[in-house]
Amino acid sequence: MADPVSIALGQGSSCWGCFQSLIDIHLRLAEVLPLLDIKYWQAVVDFKLHHLESYEDKSIVVGLYEGMARTEEDVHLLKLLRDKCQILISFGSCSCFGGIPGMANFYDIEECYDVKFRQNKTFNDGKVPSENLPPIEPVVKPNNSIVEFDVYLPGCPPTPDLIYTALTTLLSGKELELSPHTVCHYCEREKKETPIEKILKPYTGHADPDRCLLEQGYICLGSSTWGLCEGQCVNKGTTCRGCFGPCPPIMKDHGAASISMLGSCAPNEPSELIEQVQDPAGYFWRFNYVTSHLGSMRIKREEAKEK
Repeated sequence: MADPVSIALGQGSSCWGCFQSLIDIHLRLAEVLPLLDIKYWQAVVDFKLHHLESYEDKSIVVGLYEGMARTEEDVHLLKLLRDKCQILISFGSCSCFGGIPGMANFYDIEECYDVKFRQNKTFNDGKVPSENLPPIEPVVKPNNSIVEFDVYLPGCPPTPDLIYTALTTLLSGKELELSPHTVCHYCEREKKETPIEKILKPYTGHADPDRCLLEQGYICLGSSTWGLCEGQCVNKGTTCRGCFGPCPPIMKDHGAASISMLGSCAPNEPSELIEQVQDPAGYFWRFNYVTSHLGSMRIKREEAKEK
């Protein structure tokens, strides 16, 4: 057996679901773990940040960063992983695009504090905690604007099969090649290329189990979303929410592409679409507002305040 490959796994601000998906490769862990020499994984192994800081630059072969960089500590960890690792993987949609938590950028930091602490009924004193906590960044920025990544593994979360394939490929020293297809490529539903008559809510009526969900009027982002999931949701009767983001080059504006897709399939009056799609941000930029054109404008406004 080849010598284990050094790896560091770092977690920014996230739900830990991507690392849970790694654990969900189940019995295949018996294949993967002997290949790993874990140098840092703060949520699983009792390493401290100073341990990671003590390694020489580029002395760790593979690094994974999960989550967005919402705090100053997150930013420090992200930069540290880039310095210490030869290959750095952006792991999950929060790391790749800002994820659902990145939608906090629709509000300034004080409004976020209001919702989370000052006006939250589950808090007794309504005060923003400050002791033993890292300072929070005023706005979520794309992780790839802070450091450069070598590999992107999006998904909310990435599937266990995708994680297993990526890790075993990279740990063996091979180049990772991912399919460029959209979710629609893997969808087993019949497509008749008929225009959408009316936009429906996900809970409206009973969808035909054999026909394209989008053509039935349900907003499905499969045609604009990278199909690394291999169509798991659509083939189980659920519309694609777009959690894997756009196909390569994956830093395209996924929300804009999704709106363009809907416009080409729904020849309705704009006023009708606006009325029927009552939450366009939630539908089209749910996972990638931070890396979108609109998101970049929001970040620039925040940066202008600091000058």
